[in-house]
Amino acid sequence: MRYIHLTPLITVLAGLYMPPTLADALRDSGEACDNEEPCITSLPQITVTGYDIATGVQVIDQTLIEQLPTGEGNLADLLRINPAVDFSRNGRGSANSGIMRPEEFSFHGQPYYQNLFMIDGIDTTSDINPGSGGDLFSSPSLTGVIGGSSPQGYYLDVDLLEQVEVYDSNVPASFGGFAGGVVSAKVKHYDGNDFVNLRYGIQRDEWESFHIDARDEEEFDTADSYSAEYTPIYRKDNYTLSAQQGIGEDTGLTLGVSRRSSNFLQSYSDGLDMLHRVYYDDRIDNLHAKLDHRWHERLHTSFSLRHSDRSHDGLTSTRYDDMFTKSHSSWGLGGNLEYTLDSGARFNLDMALDRMSDELDSGSNLFTRHESLEGILPTQSGGYGDTNQQQTAFSLSPELELAPMAWGNSRHNLIIGGDLKYTESFYERPEGAFFREYNCVVDNGSNGCIDQNGSGDSDFGDEYLARAFDYGAGKVSLDFTTAALYLDDRIERGNWQFRLGLRADYNSWLENLDVAPRLSATWDTFGDGSTRLTAGANRYYGRSFLRYAINDVIRSWNTLTYYDTNGNITKTTTYADLSRSNNLATPYSDELMLGWAQQLGPFNSSLKLVRRASRDSIRRNEDDDGNYYDNSGSNDTDSITWTLDHAGHPLKLAGTETVASLSVGWKQTESDLQSDDAYDQEPNPVYYKGRVIDGSELPAWDYNIPLNIGLSTITQVPAWNLTWSNFVSLRSGGTIARDNGDNYTDSDGSRYDIYEDYTLADLVTLDTKVQWKPRLWSSNQGYLMVEVSNLFDQVVSTKISRYDSISDTYTPGRKVWLEVGMRF
Repeated sequence: MRYIHLTPLITVLAGLYMPPTLADALRDSGEACDNEEPCITSLPQITVTGYDIATGVQVIDQTLIEQLPTGEGNLADLLRINPAVDFSRNGRGSANSGIMRPEEFSFHGQPYYQNLFMIDGIDTTSDINPGSGGDLFSSPSLTGVIGGSSPQGYYLDVDLLEQVEVYDSNVPASFGGFAGGVVSAKVKHYDGNDFVNLRYGIQRDEWESFHIDARDEEEFDTADSYSAEYTPIYRKDNYTLSAQQGIGEDTGLTLGVSRRSSNFLQSYSDGLDMLHRVYYDDRIDNLHAKLDHRWHERLHTSFSLRHSDRSHDGLTSTRYDDMFTKSHSSWGLGGNLEYTLDSGARFNLDMALDRMSDELDSGSNLFTRHESLEGILPTQSGGYGDTNQQQTAFSLSPELELAPMAWGNSRHNLIIGGDLKYTESFYERPEGAFFREYNCVVDNGSNGCIDQNGSGDSDFGDEYLARAFDYGAGKVSLDFTTAALYLDDRIERGNWQFRLGLRADYNSWLENLDVAPRLSATWDTFGDGSTRLTAGANRYYGRSFLRYAINDVIRSWNTLTYYDTNGNITKTTTYADLSRSNNLATPYSDELMLGWAQQLGPFNSSLKLVRRASRDSIRRNEDDDGNYYDNSGSNDTDSITWTLDHAGHPLKLAGTETVASLSVGWKQTESDLQSDDAYDQEPNPVYYKGRVIDGSELPAWDYNIPLNIGLSTITQVPAWNLTWSNFVSLRSGGTIARDNGDNYTDSDGSRYDIYEDYTLADLVTLDTKVQWKPRLWSSNQGYLMVEVSNLFDQVVSTKISRYDSISDTYTPGRKVWLEVGMRF
């Protein structure tokens, strides 16, 4: 490792010993306020992530969300501090920072589309086509579902959140519908303070250091890629409004609105070698509103509205010139009732209606190709029409937590609950899309059509309709109900704590009844909480998707017709639905976990070993009878995570306070999920290390960083109203297996692709963030933030292709984000 990699560590450690401040720190907001004026808290209390090893949950509160360097404020940016979370090698690039799509992420090497996303206790995961991990800026499909979807039904803005709970192991029975991890977000609610908070942020290409392969410099400089592969000229703007207002003594309203937008240049060369320039708009809007009311001490209700939408432009192709708009949008209404009974039991009811959609809106639904006049190349124009895929779900989740009770020498805390969800989903092409190809009546070779009449009335000469492809209108619907019951008993007996959980899920579409045990035991070795040993054995059942039901149905809507010069039909081709009915089991993941939590003086440490064996993953396959999905996919992961912090014991030096948190994650994954659209990849045996093996035995090509180390520090200078945060990340490159281009022939004549190991480089980066919150006048407070990601501009190649002709791609270089604001 080069010496420069030590620089970020030295810089962060220097934050522990900042120079003396100009005045002593004010320890609470009361000392900073005039008694006759509204009080503003100058700085929040320093916090670090709370981690409970027994339930495998990391709690990230509102204060920490604001303190950490979080880039563009997406969930993925926030979860980088969790050592159990991994990201795609191709998720971010140095050449296309202009795009706004949030990254996907994986827990313990599991498929990213098998995570559970919850908002205020409701499952808000999108099951439309979540395994389509790539963006869609060009050439949308007319024979398959819309690409560029996501398992994240809502692209949340973390600035509008009160808390995020991240479960990666020993997940309680109250959570179901995942084989990876759980991200449970809580939107801000009224806390008794009335305020309006306005912020504006900006990021520009001039403030970024790009890293481009020499072979791509010309294409990058001109943004010569209509598919957003290169975005050398861009501007990102961020507008955020958050407010709280009390209405009477028992009611409060919370509102959060944000828009994050990007405007970036694209250009492309058409068939005439003419350069066309176009600017794309890419934006993410968020709206969250919540009304809280306390009827009396025992009864509390809340009603909420949520909306998230990502919408961006695109261009059909370099040949067909119509623009289109692609959107990933969600709307939701929610309600919560919490009631405490006389016995001390607590009853909670969550209700929600959520609609999620991926839509494609094109300029037209007709695209044509003409053989042009002599000396002119063929002319193409038009667009691909409109497509909509949608999911509407009504959810009901009751839960009863009984008052703690004693049975003999043990104490029990019993929770009984359930989930009921009715889902309507569909894929629809409301109107057909049409392709028309015109050929010459008299062809002058490569020079195009001859104008036999000599009239010059036609731009194309004498031609006829030669081929017509009709992509028909149609709709595929899937309505189903999922229901679940769960029981969770948390038992205390002496120095032991047990969690005995059981969850049963039923899916009316697949007609599967899945029973999942959730078991764990914790031994408080000395009875004082200083040393705790934990073991767990759990099963998690995953999700099913609309994509399976669509299969090849869309293909059967299409018809191809050929004509002769007189307009007579010479041949008609219709396409059959080659799909077969799916008899699928629900994917599942079995987990074994061992953990050790230790408190030593001011330090808290936790070490955890997790073994995940995932089976029945759904994959696309085919045989002589057609195409089908089966349960042939598998994944095996071993991981170790270790965290160390000194929460509650900040280092105080010269009027400053600093907390630090260190995390280490190691992982080894074998998987046959080797592409972004993994459930549409056919499994094949390969030749690897001297023998023929199943694809599932290969090292996973993505979401498989073997070692990651993270160090975060937060330093506050109360006298200056200043907070300085840093996050150092070390990610080892690891070894992947890739096709070397050669074939191996077995003794029986079978041929197999040969795979060989390829090692990627390590990467160390430092993200730093400085916030200044000066008190201006009366009850108003200013806000200034500067965040620099990858301060030392360290990058590595992410190329995983075996082809030398494919240029290198690199991780992002240095980027700067500025933000200003005011709180009233």
